[in-house]
Amino acid sequence: MDDEPPELPWAGLVMVLAGSVLLAAKGIFAKALYARGLDFETVVTVRAVIAIPGFLLVGWITGGFNGLRNATAKDFLLAAFAGFVCYTLGAYANFYALTLIDAGVERALLFGYPALVVIAVAVLQKALPGPWTTGAVIGTYLGIALVVGAFDADLLRQNFTGAMWVMFCSATIAYYFLVSGRLTHTMGSAGFTLVAMVVAGIGLGTQYQFTTGWQSVSVDSTSLWILIIMAVFVTVLPLYLVAEGVRRIGAARAAIASTVGPPATVVFAAFVLNERMSVAQFVGMALIVLSILLLELRRSRRSKNR
Repeated sequence: MDDEPPELPWAGLVMVLAGSVLLAAKGIFAKALYARGLDFETVVTVRAVIAIPGFLLVGWITGGFNGLRNATAKDFLLAAFAGFVCYTLGAYANFYALTLIDAGVERALLFGYPALVVIAVAVLQKALPGPWTTGAVIGTYLGIALVVGAFDADLLRQNFTGAMWVMFCSATIAYYFLVSGRLTHTMGSAGFTLVAMVVAGIGLGTQYQFTTGWQSVSVDSTSLWILIIMAVFVTVLPLYLVAEGVRRIGAARAAIASTVGPPATVVFAAFVLNERMSVAQFVGMALIVLSILLLELRRSRRSKNR
């Protein structure tokens, strides 16, 4: 069945583009908070905990709670585990990586998760992907190699550890998408997101209590406001915009529109953080984005031919 509407509602496209650009600013906010003396554990945890009321409010407004009425206990457990894996463990790894590598490099590497989804599906279904899909996957990882600096010993040494943590986070996102594809049919996308995000926030908050202790938190008022803005405008709002955009224009079109993310991060990083990427890294980022576009275009075409 074709999951794409026959026409392209511009409101939905604008929502996906806006949400993707806002999400692209995550690394910029994180770097700014690190520069103010906050450690990555505090940034990732306080952001997630502050976001919990926002996700609950959005869930109530969008009817996310209604979708949970048909969910089984197993559905809740799988959604909770997906949230824990992706937005607790994955986010922890991602924010740690941002202490090691540039924000533009992090975003480009993070965008490799669709290729991981393709590989995972091929393994689960025991079926090799077609030549175009295989080429897109190869292009993605060639682009990742260029972004990391695989052909530049100094750049590779500088980025390697951080890149490995980002790739781990990318794998958790791939797992999240695989689980969400199954559970959104019974829980609804809003309900699934609500459960996953609230559990992730609780998981990070609990972990922080054991590792650092909330009584030790020291955040100045300016940093707290930055964290609140980050939670609202770089976490809750963009995830809602992307989810609503997907509902309006379909998953394939939304995925293609979301490729604005890595270039947006590079622009933000250049203007705000004065980060610069080499020509080879720009080529690598372009390869990643183009490969993801090819993957999604192929997926969209297969969907329309069913």
